[in-house]
Amino acid sequence: MLNLRIDNATVITMDAQRRELRQASIAVNDSEIVAVLPHGSKLPAAAKVIDARGMVALPGLINCHTHVYQALIEGIGYDMHFDPWNWRFNFPIASQIGPVDAEVSAQIAALEMIKSGTTTVSDHWYLHNDFENIHRVAEVFRDAGLRHHVVYGLLDQSFAGEHLAFENMAMIRREDELLAEANAFIDRWHRQGRTVVALGPGSTEDVSDRLMAQTIELARERGLQLATHVAGWAEIVSRSLKHYAMRDLEHVHAIGLTGPDAILIHAVWLSPREIRLVAESGSQVVHCPVANAHLGYGIAPVAELRAQDVTVGLGTDGAASYTYDLFEVMKTAAMLQKVRGLDAEVLTAEDVLEMATVDGAQVLGLEDLVGSLEPGKRADIILVDFHQPHLMLNHQPVSKLVYSARGHDVVTNIVDGRVLMENRRVLTLDESAILDRARDVAADLVSRAGIETRDLLKASWPEQGPRWRGAVTPAWFEKK
Repeated sequence: MLNLRIDNATVITMDAQRRELRQASIAVNDSEIVAVLPHGSKLPAAAKVIDARGMVALPGLINCHTHVYQALIEGIGYDMHFDPWNWRFNFPIASQIGPVDAEVSAQIAALEMIKSGTTTVSDHWYLHNDFENIHRVAEVFRDAGLRHHVVYGLLDQSFAGEHLAFENMAMIRREDELLAEANAFIDRWHRQGRTVVALGPGSTEDVSDRLMAQTIELARERGLQLATHVAGWAEIVSRSLKHYAMRDLEHVHAIGLTGPDAILIHAVWLSPREIRLVAESGSQVVHCPVANAHLGYGIAPVAELRAQDVTVGLGTDGAASYTYDLFEVMKTAAMLQKVRGLDAEVLTAEDVLEMATVDGAQVLGLEDLVGSLEPGKRADIILVDFHQPHLMLNHQPVSKLVYSARGHDVVTNIVDGRVLMENRRVLTLDESAILDRARDVAADLVSRAGIETRDLLKASWPEQGPRWRGAVTPAWFEKK
């Protein structure tokens, strides 16, 4: 007998033929899909049957990049450029994050992801104020039931290349500590259940040349992916040209941080030559369009990258996106490319759905496990309720999924054959208790961030924007 059978669904398989089946069934045994059955097939018995009439079933969505600690600081320092936001709000608050804060931030993020259709997440965690932090995050995602690609981040200097420039930069640790703890984390968590580990030198500005070389060596010794932020905004490219006489991606390539095991995050400010380097090296890219738009980073050359057969996944990034909803990210990705290229066909609904499923799986090295609904793949499945005014006309369900659906339209979330959410009720986390706890933890965290940050946050609405934007930034910050 099967563990689970889903009946009467419109199934978007995302298999090699990109089949769409109406009134179909999905058969699940243990953690795997054993069959996708067309309408009229003889149905095997199952311990649990979900009637998905009026619903669309598709592979669980894959968030290829985020920073879940920022779930507790979302909304603080809005409408700001990345650099001043980091120095005025992110650094002072993040430097105070301990294991309890880490646990609660991960719980809040996990809740939102489960409720909006994400089944796999890559979280880039570099806050080693306490080395217990990242273990707490891994425990939360394990218990929540999500598939977790955890990027063990490494920082040994400030985000502007000035060693220990911030007076309380508690997240910056010595290279010997970082590498020892990284090895311990890999030993405990890599390929344990649904968890896989990658290494993440933050960027060329966050990591010294020596630690960068050691991190690359360690990742390749242990067969891990490498993930780093590359050419996200114009200033990092200008500083790279000043310090290295190379653009940021050129520098990343020169130090060996490209290749089939490399995940390049953002990749907004790329020259045509750099796009070719990404393609020729076999590197993967993660596009975070909502965060990029809010920060004024620019629009990544996604169409050009895909035209050269670069695999591009989608990510929410952290607080700047104000969401863990990949449906919003899909729509934004498509719309921005159309505007950038003045071409309605340059990135289609089908393209961005691929980026959120099969392509995202390839970016994270999980293509043999997830990303499509077909026999042998893990049963990571979401159901979207189309019996609603904004979705009922589903003549072409992919277009409605990308351009009309939102995360709150997801009613069921299944990972490894386990139902994490059914009828919008999360079964693996106590949502009410987590929300109550998170309010207190977030308030306490901000209260520890220092008098200047607290004072900025107390400003009334008319004053708040000008005061935030007028706050003094470090001498190295050059607005372009």
